[in-house]
Amino acid sequence: MSLTLHSVTNASTPAAEGVWLRASASVSTLGFAVVDRTFNPDGTPSNEFRHIYLFGDVAIAKDEWIRLVTGPGKYRKAPADKDGHVVHYFYWGSGNCVWNDAGGDTAALIRYTTINTKPVPPVPKP
Repeated sequence: MSLTLHSVTNASTPAAEGVWLRASASVSTLGFAVVDRTFNPDGTPSNEFRHIYLFGDVAIAKDEWIRLVTGPGKYRKAPADKDGHVVHYFYWGSGNCVWNDAGGDTAALIRYTTINTKPVPPVPKP
């Protein structure tokens, strides 16, 4: 896969918390998502994603980095640092931390395709 989840920074504030990803080849972020996986009491994966971030369509060049910050902010591409690393900053927009303070969460990078969509109607009034 051309995009890999590198690491997760757990912190006590949404602005300091985030996920690092790296592109091993040029790639569009469209169709990628980061999810907070949860587990059942017996340790098996649950069907629940408590948090999900869907990336929009941004071109990422080979060896560039993505920093998905939990807190609010606006996408920006930082120029290369002294080591030549370019970082794309995306923001989840959450006012609360995503990752549990005690650890135990699992971050997952998934690739998805939307097959079709249907609007959900309101609940009928009695």
